[in-house]
Amino acid sequence: MPVPAETVSLVLDPPRSLPPVIAAIRIRVEESDFSVEEIPSYEPSGTGDHAWLWVEKRGLSSPQMISLLSQQLQIPGGEIGVAGQKDRWAVTRQYVSVPGRYATPASTIDLPMLKVLKVTMHRNKLKTGHLKGNRFRLVLRPEVGRSFSPEDLAAVLDRLQSLQSTGFPNYYGAQRFGHGGNTIQDGLRLLHGKLPRDHWPENQSRTMKRLSLNAVQSSIFNLVVASRVTAGTAGAPQPGDVVIRRTGIKPFLLPPGANPEEYVPAGPMPGPEMVPAVGPALELEEACLQKLGVQWQDFTRFAKLTSGARRRMVEYPQDVAVEQQDDGGIALSFSLVAGTYATTLLREIAGQIHDAGPEEGPGRDPAAAGSSESDD
Repeated sequence: MPVPAETVSLVLDPPRSLPPVIAAIRIRVEESDFSVEEIPSYEPSGTGDHAWLWVEKRGLSSPQMISLLSQQLQIPGGEIGVAGQKDRWAVTRQYVSVPGRYATPASTIDLPMLKVLKVTMHRNKLKTGHLKGNRFRLVLRPEVGRSFSPEDLAAVLDRLQSLQSTGFPNYYGAQRFGHGGNTIQDGLRLLHGKLPRDHWPENQSRTMKRLSLNAVQSSIFNLVVASRVTAGTAGAPQPGDVVIRRTGIKPFLLPPGANPEEYVPAGPMPGPEMVPAVGPALELEEACLQKLGVQWQDFTRFAKLTSGARRRMVEYPQDVAVEQQDDGGIALSFSLVAGTYATTLLREIAGQIHDAGPEEGPGRDPAAAGSSESDD
């Protein structure tokens, strides 16, 4: 059976932790209003068999960028490496790796949608996850016919600085779930063995299976975090919680007698490798699974695509700054760790967010689902 509309609505539009400081904003009114720069885990060494290209792209999803590079260099797409997905509707800068023999021709790529800014050699191919996060610079625009006041600027700065200390709910953005949550429904049908084999073209089947199953995992995570936000405990470890150290990455059960301020609760991304919660925390998570009509064991069937993990329920922006633009916009700058959505942070600032970039829908490349995300 389809998931009830109210459950889908809660996944796509979960509760905020704080009231907005601005009623409404517009983003991506101009191409340069949304800029993202990758923060790599490490810099290329300067020697090796792989050429790392520092590229700037505009209006391209990551798969489209790889396809374009493949055409330009006449190499299979599988030989091109990236650390993570970058937003299509933005000006983004990131590393891309290609075999070293293509360093010279790659350095000459200078297209309107893709430019190679520099080439550096390194010993290994770039792989998914080889990044710390991203630096964002977003320009907020007022509603048509309105303008931002000095008080608005001060309120936005105050809120950003507050979020840097207290964190914000680490929800997956609505673009993760497809138009109206359709990707969730596909994932649930796949889990229950009710999706026709020819539902997707054969050459897209594995990619779409992964995206659909990830949408179900992400839905469960959003539902759990939404419950914790409502209860005021999203950032406060509770008995039975799986947690991650504020400065760490490894999930584990909250140790008895531990200082809660040292840990962040970690929500579920179901799969056989996920660290299970216990007690009241487990009961809450199972109640959220029931809302979607699934059980933990459903994810073992697709263990290679849904291995399971834990994700921080709150995240903390770093290096925050705000400045008034000459044209009246407000420019926000901040850094986020990989996997965190910039638009989720904006929900803690503005009541309504109108995205002037192309709307989500059937015509949008589903592999570009990392829109406004600091990679996953």
